[in-house]
Amino acid sequence: VNNNRAQVGIGTLIIFIAMVLVAAVAAAVLLQTSGVLQQKAQETGMESITEVSSNLLIDTIIGIRDNSTATNLSTFNVTVRPSPGAGRIDLNQLVFTAEDKDTSVALSRGGTSNGTHFTLTEIRDDDDSFNADSGIYVINSGDLIKITIDATNVGIAAAPRSDLTFTMTPEAGTPVRIDLTTPNSYGIKTVVRVYPMEA
Repeated sequence: VNNNRAQVGIGTLIIFIAMVLVAAVAAAVLLQTSGVLQQKAQETGMESITEVSSNLLIDTIIGIRDNSTATNLSTFNVTVRPSPGAGRIDLNQLVFTAEDKDTSVALSRGGTSNGTHFTLTEIRDDDDSFNADSGIYVINSGDLIKITIDATNVGIAAAPRSDLTFTMTPEAGTPVRIDLTTPNSYGIKTVVRVYPMEA
């Protein structure tokens, strides 16, 4: 009888130890899973903050004709600034896409505006974060920068009443797209405001 009780006791002890081990393994798995989920949540949160804080705003778009009788706008000057509360934005990594009904061209920053590149010019930069001479094209809150597009070499039609789309895609952040239509007539102006439209 004593032997039987001892065997039952040992069996119960073995089952108890097994249950403890299973519970410990389950707890370890749960802790590891929660740690991974927390890390992913933090990474997603940081990515979201970067997306929100890296937006660009378009102030104006000016079209330029070679002379008062030219049919098309040959150059576009797009003035941009960081959105309120934005962090530092590296415009050296910016991709500018210019489109009309027949053409779509993705441009990168270059020393000269042509069929594949746009240029960047400082208009306002109080903290000297933007320095083209040193190859630094970083902007932050309060800065104002001009992007110059060679419409002729890019191949977009810029006659009166032309539908155009400009999209700026920064390294981090949300792409900024603007759809616009050039004025009905350029008159004798060589400098034409395309956005916002003149009243």
